[in-house]
Amino acid sequence: MSVSPLPRLTVPLPQNPFDPCAWHAGDIDEPVGPPPLDSETEIAWYRWLLGHHGAFCVWRLLSAALGRGDLDEAAVLHDTYSALLLYSGSCSPEVYRSVIRPRMAARHPAMSGTWARDHRHAAALLAEARPAPRSALKAAVKFNRLVHMTVAARLVPVGGSLLRDAGRDVQLAPTEDEQALLDDFFLVDRAPVCAHVFAAALRARVAVLLADLAARPVRATYDRDAVNHFQTDLSMHIARLVPIAEAALADGANA
Repeated sequence: MSVSPLPRLTVPLPQNPFDPCAWHAGDIDEPVGPPPLDSETEIAWYRWLLGHHGAFCVWRLLSAALGRGDLDEAAVLHDTYSALLLYSGSCSPEVYRSVIRPRMAARHPAMSGTWARDHRHAAALLAEARPAPRSALKAAVKFNRLVHMTVAARLVPVGGSLLRDAGRDVQLAPTEDEQALLDDFFLVDRAPVCAHVFAAALRARVAVLLADLAARPVRATYDRDAVNHFQTDLSMHIARLVPIAEAALADGANA
């Protein structure tokens, strides 16, 4: 496997606030390189990692929105997460089966996205928020679940997730070691960081993600018309991340 041009992403633990920012804190040390051009396998791997970096950022912003009771912003962020799922899972089922799934299994035979600390934290806040049945947030959450199931069914048409295939109880909470393993697999470090640095890292990733979509639009086909229609606007949904992060920063949000 070639070296990924994607640098590691630093995010505080979900329960920890951002650090105070120094005046020069808007810079990031490592540039985010473009995806490889000559390999379907490496394009798929790059998108898998980059899309998940976006998801880690979404979950952080989602927790902040839910924490201050902004359910409309939480709805937008759920749609952004749905777009990132479609981007991450845009490879062919053959590439997923032969490359991505084996790399996850090599790190842990039961590896699961349910081990993501930030997602678990946001899900707990969402349960407390209890969005109204006909609200935008309720609809976005429902659609996000549909997207997740639809992408999973295309990539794994036969069989189950690594977690299920390993015989693990899906209701069993992951250990700290398993959560740390998932972070490391997706090139995520846990350390104090200020909101300006977080926003700069997010902007850099969104920029290359949008450039990738412009050069190579996602063309996966699903058996759900709603998902196929949503997929035509991936760039619009993902681009919303930057102004949301910058607005939170301007408001001094420290969640």
